[in-house]
Amino acid sequence: MRTQLIRKLSVPLLAGSMVLSFSAAATEGLYSVEALLDADVYDADGQEIGEVEDILLSDDMSIHSLIIETGSVLGLGGREVVAERGTFTVRVELEDDNEAFDDIDYEVHMEATQDAVKALPEYNEGWWNQTKESLSQAWENTKDTSQSAWESTKEATSSAWHNVREGVDSMGDKAKEATNNN
Repeated sequence: MRTQLIRKLSVPLLAGSMVLSFSAAATEGLYSVEALLDADVYDADGQEIGEVEDILLSDDMSIHSLIIETGSVLGLGGREVVAERGTFTVRVELEDDNEAFDDIDYEVHMEATQDAVKALPEYNEGWWNQTKESLSQAWENTKDTSQSAWESTKEATSSAWHNVREGVDSMGDKAKEATNNN
């Protein structure tokens, strides 16, 4: 009897846990910018090194980089550095086991040590202007390369079509000659 009761209860419990795990997994990959601002930032050794001060987006609205305030005491004397996409990960930090819509906090984990973080570029007008110019130049280069590739493809296709047409015409002439000679 006890075994039957366990079997009867285990199926709904298992199904319920699967539903919960699917709903929790469905929210992965969706992050709140508001909650990410002021998130604690940790270095590769797990030491807290600062917090997210700002988030910079690219033209395609993907995250380009995070601005991290490091070394401040009570919000004073800190330095803002730029951590580009690919140098950090964002983790969800839950207050308790119940993931609620408004109870989600984030932690940012850098792949760099504290010394490497100190070597990151400082976020200032010079960095902004240089990065903006670099991204603009990269876009221009991409446009030029794409245009050149399109022109090359168009010319190659036109040339190939011309060669095929001449070959077919030549074969037609030879076939006509062969038929006339017979």
